[in-house]
Amino acid sequence: MKLKLLICSLLLSTFAFAEEAEKPEPSEPPFEVGAMPMESGYTIKREGAPDLNFRIVESNMRLYWIDEEGLIMEPEVTTATIRFEQNTLRETRFLHQLNRLPDDAGLGSPYLLRLPHLYIMTLVIEDPKTGEIESHRFRYTPDMDEVKAPSATTPSS
Repeated sequence: MKLKLLICSLLLSTFAFAEEAEKPEPSEPPFEVGAMPMESGYTIKREGAPDLNFRIVESNMRLYWIDEEGLIMEPEVTTATIRFEQNTLRETRFLHQLNRLPDDAGLGSPYLLRLPHLYIMTLVIEDPKTGEIESHRFRYTPDMDEVKAPSATTPSS
């Protein structure tokens, strides 16, 4: 009987270890679907939908969809628009279209943003099936460029 208990406990601990080993290691862009991103940028929490993570990577805008486990997922759309407040943008372009990135699992723009990254912006996403428009206004500050390991409980916010 003790031998059966020992074997069962070994099997359970092996299974638990295998569960932990399957979690991906935190990574940096370019991301693939299923990757766990390092924390950076601004995360938009959406009720009943995946979170959105807007970040600036090497002065390029990037937008990712994050599932409930904190992993990169396939984007819900192929394009989105970023509108900058005129008083926070030193460049002449106030609207930027984010398109699907060929080597990454998100949307992005090739347009370079000048340092420091201090902007008030509005992200606009249109659902191609329903035509509904979702918008999120937020402030992006230079400290959001910092990249750090993801927290154990939830993705960055």
